Amino acid sequence: MNKYTEIHPNGQRAYQFVADTAYVRESGTKGEHKAAEYILKEAEQAAAQTGKSVYIQTPRMEFFQCPDFQQKKAELVICQPYKKAYPVRAYLNGACTLEEGITAPFLFVGKGDDISLSKAKGAVVLVCDPIREDTINKIKAAGALGFVTVCGTPLDQGEDRIPTQYRRKAGDLPGASIHYLDAVEIVEKQASKCCLNIQQSEISRNSANVAVRILGTDFPEEIVTVTAHYDSVPEGPGAYDNMSGGAMVMEAFHHFAEHRPARTMEFIWFGSEEKGLVGSQNYVKSHEGEMSSHVFNLNVDLAGQLLGGNVLGVTADPTVCAELKNLMEENQLGVTIKNQVWASDSNTFAWKGVPALTLNRDGFGMHTRHDTVEYIFPRALEEGAKTLCTAAAWVANEPELSFEREIPEDMKRELEKYFA
Repeated sequence: MNKYTEIHPNGQRAYQFVADTAYVRESGTKGEHKAAEYILKEAEQAAAQTGKSVYIQTPRMEFFQCPDFQQKKAELVICQPYKKAYPVRAYLNGACTLEEGITAPFLFVGKGDDISLSKAKGAVVLVCDPIREDTINKIKAAGALGFVTVCGTPLDQGEDRIPTQYRRKAGDLPGASIHYLDAVEIVEKQASKCCLNIQQSEISRNSANVAVRILGTDFPEEIVTVTAHYDSVPEGPGAYDNMSGGAMVMEAFHHFAEHRPARTMEFIWFGSEEKGLVGSQNYVKSHEGEMSSHVFNLNVDLAGQLLGGNVLGVTADPTVCAELKNLMEENQLGVTIKNQVWASDSNTFAWKGVPALTLNRDGFGMHTRHDTVEYIFPRALEEGAKTLCTAAAWVANEPELSFEREIPEDMKRELEKYFA
């Protein structure tokens, strides 16, 4: 195992990268396009240094279409024992009510336990927390006609009272989210009948990945990818989630541009991750012919805040975790290592049989307007980038990798379910 003493990321430069892109970058918007151009320019400047063109390919954009749903109408009116309309936002999953809405009994079912749902047939149900596809299917199986879920906290004021909008895979059960304080009023007043009206349409967004490749010295046919998504949710500018991750990938590119690796390395900034890992899925599809040459993916998602701890979520054989543990101990880099499927772009590579990890750091404000550069620190970016570069240097330079290029069977099954 090696000790990498030459890795010195520039935390201040990484911070400036985040500060320069401190605006909303939702998929397909001007903000995302602007950020892609910024990333491309930064990569071009680094690649243009004297002598680099011999082994650094021209940075590029790879354009693709991102399918999405757009809310046209979201209304919830309590009809009995009182009448009042509440602000809600549709679950973007493609499901609509009839044009006139659904008028039905209204039932609070807590967290969606079996006993409460046994009474849900023909009703619209209120569930305590945001839910995913498995719970939506459970509610549908119980015979419910629609659902409303709760978001926010009792302390929220002003614009924080706006319900969060959730995206889920296509389904046929209409749903909406409502703020906590409104949900409390509804339950307290024992609402028993409602009208839920959800209308949405399918749209397509123009998005892009940004990529740059460094050709390896000894094993140019083997490819290591270093990745992060650069888009954000519409609610906030996504400094923590995930332009800090994008800045760390740029720092890794700077390092390996100066310290040419043995294996070929591709640095990729994905668009449209927040729409369902669309950018990374487009990448593996468009590069399908070379995926058998990919030996490892190192991804960053959630980074840059000062208080917290770094986690390596490893979707690969347990031997990779053991090697990483030794590597981090040798280089005195504090991390927690977890051997599991991680909900980020590393999943896409693991799904295609490429061992992968996501570097993740605890933080505040994800998917809210509070996810701003104000909570990002050069020191945290520098420490995270050093961890990323150290792990990348190991897989990019080790003459013989000690792990198999395979994904454990239980993880394969989980990934197949995830992408189904």
